[in-house]
Amino acid sequence: MVEQFFAEKSGTEVVAQAEIGGLPAGLWSAAVELGLPLVGLPESVGGSGGSLLDAVTVQRAAARHAAPLPLAETYLAGRLATAGGLPVPSGIATVAPGSPRDDVRRTDDGFLSGTFHDVPWGSAASVLAAVLGDRVVLLDISDAEIGGGTDLAGQPRESLTFSEARTIDGDNPVDARILSKLGAFLRSVQMSGAMESASTLTRRYVSDRVQFGRPVAQFQAVQQHIVTLAQMASMSTLAVDRTAHALIRGDADFEVSATKLVVSQNALVSVRAAHQAHGAIGMTREYRLQQLTRRLHAWRSEFGDEIASATQLGEAVAASPSLHRLITDPEPTLKL
Repeated sequence: MVEQFFAEKSGTEVVAQAEIGGLPAGLWSAAVELGLPLVGLPESVGGSGGSLLDAVTVQRAAARHAAPLPLAETYLAGRLATAGGLPVPSGIATVAPGSPRDDVRRTDDGFLSGTFHDVPWGSAASVLAAVLGDRVVLLDISDAEIGGGTDLAGQPRESLTFSEARTIDGDNPVDARILSKLGAFLRSVQMSGAMESASTLTRRYVSDRVQFGRPVAQFQAVQQHIVTLAQMASMSTLAVDRTAHALIRGDADFEVSATKLVVSQNALVSVRAAHQAHGAIGMTREYRLQQLTRRLHAWRSEFGDEIASATQLGEAVAASPSLHRLITDPEPTLKL
């Protein structure tokens, strides 16, 4: 059902128009009617119910069709809120991703001033979730001054500036890394879906495209691209699914960082292979491929790029008392 919904509702023209006009309200309303933004969050706190695996299904399907919606952000804001002991925000929500450029100050009486940078879908959302110290806080975005901006895929990435804004604070302390960890996992989920779609689209194109009297899929060089795309998509999907199960069991710090690193690297390989197989048509506005590959480039850099993920893993491994155990244990314990 989810796959069919996005296949029917998130066509190439809808995605292209969203880059110009912003959030497609009709598509968002249809997704809300099905309860898709909050799948994976408990009904008892305002979610749609379901497990983390159900949330993965929704986020991956949306990414396959380049759906121009803040689904991952709304879900992530809900996860942060529930972790902090707060109810799931109603409507569209987003998160402060923790940019090093953020400059935020809080007063003792609960007011906040300063700027959060690179906030996804800030102008479309009504609630901002942020992690300050060991607490989750919610802010009303109507109190913010919004500075415009977009990512490589034309999706909003904006600055939100608050001046003595009232915050709603969670009662439960949280791990300071909860935002970066869940954000990295969700971007990995989305990249796996986009890679699956790019692989399918490329295979279909080279099978239909005739050059020098035969389908280009019969040329060995093109076949290599198709194999590479299938490999990258399958590896990424497998890594994401394994990490989802690890998150259900526990913290999964190692799995999340390793998956974000591997999936981001695979995304770069996939982008190159897909565009080399397509040629010029892959970058035309009317064609789906560039909508997928621009998202892959954007998502690679969010919640930890390859350098950050590799450095984090390397430092943790170097500090581990037993490298042998890390290599031989099928489920190593590695705190980051």
